[in-house]
Amino acid sequence: MKRSIIIGNWKMYATSSADAHVLATSVRNGVASVPNLEVVLCPPSIWLSEIANILKRSTKVALGAQNVADEAEGAFTGEISVLMVKEMADYAIIGHSERREYFGESDFDVNEKVLLALRAGLTPIICVGEKKRKSHPTEPIKQLEEALSHVPRKYLNQIIVAYEPIWAIGTGENAEPEYVRRVATLLREQLHRDTPILYGGSVNSQNIAGYAAEPELDGALIGGASVKAAEFIKICKTWSESRIITKNE
Repeated sequence: MKRSIIIGNWKMYATSSADAHVLATSVRNGVASVPNLEVVLCPPSIWLSEIANILKRSTKVALGAQNVADEAEGAFTGEISVLMVKEMADYAIIGHSERREYFGESDFDVNEKVLLALRAGLTPIICVGEKKRKSHPTEPIKQLEEALSHVPRKYLNQIIVAYEPIWAIGTGENAEPEYVRRVATLLREQLHRDTPILYGGSVNSQNIAGYAAEPELDGALIGGASVKAAEFIKICKTWSESRIITKNE
């Protein structure tokens, strides 16, 4: 069975230490017995240390950052480097559409961060996606090509790619599994056969099974639903159950 991964991007939610503690503890306990699934939580950076302590005895749930700086260290007030993140986490989201849109991150910036993450021993979660629905979306393909510039092929199985069509993020209009499969197949041409490809964009416990049924997909990057513990746990369980059923058919 292929590796399956569900990632929770908390964005700028869980705004108190108490909220973050309860959410992380609930997810850790709720997915502990879910088979054949890896779970990654990406809380706001201010909670990384606290969540790392909550997850340190978990064999199921890992920790990731929502962003890293494009420099390893230096006089960059407010930034968090890959070296700092590596002290607490194993993953980092890079190139999320909100970073591109609201903070002006370019494909070049994304590539710099990917290279830094790999050098530091972090697993980059590279986000790509088109702004408008298209029959043949070239934008995510180009974004991935740029993100992987100067990345040796031997490292391609050490990254994760999250396909998140921007028109589907937070809109309630999730992309059809068949559409996602076609895009994932095109992205796979630039990747290792074992590189996980995830889908993100208005994913919930009602539609996750459709993505689990697509063998080209290896999991999901969950946004808003990831800060609702019961919903996120249900997404994880449904993916696992659906994947097992699909394998046995």
